Amino acid sequence: MEKQIILLCLLLLCLNLFAAGCWDHIEIEELALVRTIAIDYLPGRRAPYLVTFAISLPSDVVGGEGGGGGAEPTQLFSGVGATLNLALRQASLNLSRRVFLSHAEVIVIGEEMAKHGLAHVFDFILRTPQIRLNSHLVFTKGLAQQILTTTERLEVGITEEIIGMIEQSRYLPETEPLPAYRFLQKVVTPGQEAYSALLLKSPPLEEVIPGLEAEQKPGGEEEGGGGGSGGSGQEGESSGGGEKAAEVLTMTGVAAFRDDKLAGLLDATETRGFQWFLGKTSRTYLAIPDPEQPEESITLLVSRVQAKIKPQIKNGQVSFSVEVITEGDIRSQTAASKLNTPEMINKINSANAAVIKKEMEKSLRKMQQLQVDLVGFGTILHRHEPKLFSRLQDNWSEQFSRLKVEIVVTSDVRRTGLQSNPARPRP
Repeated sequence: MEKQIILLCLLLLCLNLFAAGCWDHIEIEELALVRTIAIDYLPGRRAPYLVTFAISLPSDVVGGEGGGGGAEPTQLFSGVGATLNLALRQASLNLSRRVFLSHAEVIVIGEEMAKHGLAHVFDFILRTPQIRLNSHLVFTKGLAQQILTTTERLEVGITEEIIGMIEQSRYLPETEPLPAYRFLQKVVTPGQEAYSALLLKSPPLEEVIPGLEAEQKPGGEEEGGGGGSGGSGQEGESSGGGEKAAEVLTMTGVAAFRDDKLAGLLDATETRGFQWFLGKTSRTYLAIPDPEQPEESITLLVSRVQAKIKPQIKNGQVSFSVEVITEGDIRSQTAASKLNTPEMINKINSANAAVIKKEMEKSLRKMQQLQVDLVGFGTILHRHEPKLFSRLQDNWSEQFSRLKVEIVVTSDVRRTGLQSNPARPRP
């Protein structure tokens, strides 16, 4: 009996050797949680890659519940290197904690890095197990590092500010930030080029529009200033003393790529123009000229969009026909025209269709000028005529620049709102 007990104890001890354990665990207090990664390229240097981390500080340091600290909620750390891994390692030399990338939700890429090519960036993202492929890619003019130095306006940190703008962009067809995996899919898909949102840093309206800088809130506080600003940026305050207002972030337009290199930028209107081709423009406001008073405007809310793209082959020549059907409501007008008559509704539908078609044609011209097929005409041709596309695939960018596209837009205004007649005082 004693031998059996001893054997059982030895067996249990041996089994403990194979039990799973946390031999390589790291306490969260020992980690530096990276929320945003900015990647830049510095031409002409032996160590051209610049990596900047936006790291969220723990609540006891920034003065959260039970804490007495007063530091900014986000701190920036940078490093340069011959590769992104070496730049990451140099940035780690400035930290008292181990860099942890799994919490990174945004990757900001600078203009020079995008022009140089993203092959090394893709390789770095795919080989680094901590970086998640659902992190959003956004691009900017100039250095991506400068985006992270911007003073946040509504959120606790610059990362939260950017994430909030990405969430809001779901309802705005003027831009479209893509997760890294979707961007990579477009890069490797034949007959389609990749794009993602453009994040710009610019002065606030009170500096752009003359006269607004003189407008002040009660108590002498300038518009947009006050105690609401804080965080990582230190670029000047917008309240009192005549100091220069801090620059603000705007997410508008997209950066268009040919293969893995930046081909050009599309502004907000051009971005919305190619989104019409994809049927991604629902919940869009459009200002169209009043049919009876062209100097006045009518605002429409496009509530539903359906787009159909069909390739056409004739005598070996490829062309496309695009049909866009929209439904919408009237939301406001600047004139006193009566809008609820059948004749007026038909005129509004024609004017709305003309505005949408003009935006689509403008965007198509810009894409053909840049030789970037953001819509995916080549992919559609590949699905319908794979043999024909295989002959055109190697030279599709040039073929696309000469592609003929017929656009037909149909508009259907369904409702004129709660007000049948224009709200105007009696004469």
